[in-house]
Amino acid sequence: MAGLMRILRAFLRVAVGLIDEVILAYLIRTRSENPWSDARDALVLYGQNARPLLVNAAVITLVTYAPAFVVFLVMLAPAAAVVYFIPGAWSAGGFVFAILFAWAVKAAVLEPFALACLLQAYFRLTDGQAPNPDWVARLDGASAKFKKLGQRAGEWIGVSAGATSDAGAGAAETAG
Repeated sequence: MAGLMRILRAFLRVAVGLIDEVILAYLIRTRSENPWSDARDALVLYGQNARPLLVNAAVITLVTYAPAFVVFLVMLAPAAAVVYFIPGAWSAGGFVFAILFAWAVKAAVLEPFALACLLQAYFRLTDGQAPNPDWVARLDGASAKFKKLGQRAGEWIGVSAGATSDAGAGAAETAG
């Protein structure tokens, strides 16, 4: 059961943990003039395309963790050799070095690759789509705090909260 939970957490880390990077990439790609509205639209588009994005996240999880495990296995022998030459009782040192190296490769190479894959899938799926107004309204009405945040964001840029979705749509059209 614990192993299944670890796999689920790894999947959710990719599927949900990278939403902020996806939203930021959407804001950069659309050259957003209203970050609040466009971030909300990016989140709605992510929700509208949740099923294919979750399938993609499952594949990305496998593609990320499988090579990391292979790197770990490959690095066991060299790490054990290094530990052999270290004086003292470092019997588990090779294992620790191999884990550290595999984690470093995963963090430096595999996770950026996973993010790039998720971004490519997101932009391919959402290209030409408009956020569903029902989903936008549901998100705006999700909680009083969320609505207040939207109003404060609208005030910050000098528009009312209701006008933010129109401004975001205009920014997305001019970027295309």
